[in-house]
Amino acid sequence: MDTALVSALQAPAPTVCWLVELALPSGTVRLTDAGEVAYGGHVYRGDHPTMGALGSVSGLRDGAASTTTRVDLVVLPRSDQAAADLTAPMAQGARVRVWFGAVSPATGALIGEPELKFDGELDKAAFTVGATWSVTVQCGTQAERQLEPNEDWRLNHPFHSAIWTGETGLTYVTNVAKKIYWRMESPNGSIIFGSGSRSGGAIR
Repeated sequence: MDTALVSALQAPAPTVCWLVELALPSGTVRLTDAGEVAYGGHVYRGDHPTMGALGSVSGLRDGAASTTTRVDLVVLPRSDQAAADLTAPMAQGARVRVWFGAVSPATGALIGEPELKFDGELDKAAFTVGATWSVTVQCGTQAERQLEPNEDWRLNHPFHSAIWTGETGLTYVTNVAKKIYWRMESPNGSIIFGSGSRSGGAIR
């Protein structure tokens, strides 16, 4: 962490802030909860002219064991179009970055270099209507995809063509009807085919 930022956070009652960048298909949006902040050649706005305002940043936690880093962003959209841009199917997978920093109460400028806390992608968004209307943007990382169950994946033509429509790469490939386990141990009792066996396989 930047030394100037550390000093600011150690001071009594520091003014902290979040910087959020959403690379949506409709355009990149930069939000903050600190009014207006310049960083990296861009301006982060607390009241964005088209998107709205950043409500909160929560749930930021490090991954451990079978989990990965995630963060929830609450955005108060300015219009129906802003809400549609956040919840659009094509927005899923958009890059999301979140920084944590501190600003000077006197000048409103960042103190030192903000700390990058999250660099991931938009997972899904949920629209909430109450006293105010908001969109909760749930974000994860690409590493999270490595933890998705894949026991149903098969190396054969039907599964291949289900993922890549129209692809015929495995149509005429022989010996792909057998079950091949990816990224997991073969279950007990499965038939493992290999070379050097007169029967063509061994049972374990």
